[in-house]
Amino acid sequence: MGFARACSVALVGVEGVVVEVQADLEPGVAAFTLVGLPDKSLVESRDRVRAAVVNSGAEWPQKKLTVGLSPASVPKSGSGFDLAVASAVLGAAERIDPAMIADVVMIGELGLDGRVRPVRGVLPAVLAAAEAGYEQVVVPEQT
Repeated sequence: MGFARACSVALVGVEGVVVEVQADLEPGVAAFTLVGLPDKSLVESRDRVRAAVVNSGAEWPQKKLTVGLSPASVPKSGSGFDLAVASAVLGAAERIDPAMIADVVMIGELGLDGRVRPVRGVLPAVLAAAEAGYEQVVVPEQT
């Protein structure tokens, strides 16, 4: 049905590793599966992201949704992936143009109201994105 990707950054110590966030929508029972070595706080992002999308006025896709974080071998923690996950989901659902987010690194937690909240480690995340060749990085305004 739909596929989109965005990027974010995992912090491993003080180093950042760019992570591709892929969203795939398929026909089937509505479900949200998160794969790619997420920790507990990232698994909880499913609820934050869904609430943020709905409370921002967008429709949540009623399909089988799989979100993958790659590379799977890199540990991922924290809420800084929320913005990239939401963007990839909205791209896969064709609510936004997938091409517009494919090469953008996004760092930020989403509040249940849809606002983007600051997270820790933005500077090393932005440096990792720049070193990996990314030219566009979205960060919370309050950072």
